Amino acid sequence: MAEESAEKKCILAVVPESRVQRVEARLRHQDRRYTRLTAQGGFMRRGTTVLLLVTPPEAVDEIVGEIRDAAGVAARPAPHEAEVGTVIFVLPLTIDFRF
Repeated sequence: MAEESAEKKCILAVVPESRVQRVEARLRHQDRRYTRLTAQGGFMRRGTTVLLLVTPPEAVDEIVGEIRDAAGVAARPAPHEAEVGTVIFVLPLTIDFRF
């Protein structure tokens, strides 16, 4: 059954495998609930993990800050590599399906 979502946001954090354990540890320490999805493809060449979180809008800045702090700054890759740092998308959530 579909329910109108009471002003929630969906955060998708695309995190390189080399940093995901630190990000997950920080989220767990802060009692944040998330879903982990392993991803491969053209967006980032190396293995990545997508962390999916649903949160009220007022918590978005805090969660993004937690992820940024835990992921750290991307090291400069070698010229033939294309590692990108963590990428975060914040999307409006209008309908929530629960089965």
